[in-house]
Amino acid sequence: MKFFRCLALASFLAVLGCGSDETIKPTLNYAADWVGEYAGSGSFELSNGSSGADRPITMSIVMVNPKQITVAAELVYGTGRNDFTRETAILEPDGSDQFSAEFRFLKGKTVYSFSKDGDTITGSIVTSTVRPGGTWSRDKSMVGIEVVRE
Repeated sequence: MKFFRCLALASFLAVLGCGSDETIKPTLNYAADWVGEYAGSGSFELSNGSSGADRPITMSIVMVNPKQITVAAELVYGTGRNDFTRETAILEPDGSDQFSAEFRFLKGKTVYSFSKDGDTITGSIVTSTVRPGGTWSRDKSMVGIEVVRE
């Protein structure tokens, strides 16, 4: 029994001694810098071969918490009921004037790349799917996005 007490005490002291004595600096909060409703134009390219330029696009950016935002972008490329493409994700900006983030899900990924100058955001949103053999194919992209805060 005495052996087990000594072993427990030694284990407890070893656990207390583990780890770094240095504190980790918190990351900065950039979410509030991006929040707003935006409208403008952009170009698109779909995997079925459709493409176009200067199409209307809207973006809504909402703060989830001080570090994360929800980006919802919709680009309308035609006059039909289903002639639009939409992307939504929760992202963590790594800067107040530009950021790039990759959102992965199952067999796909979406890359968001934005820069901000005042009330204008420019950038792109590209969605890709992994194919057999490990290659990525571009499914749809919204490029040349230029939207202004409303």
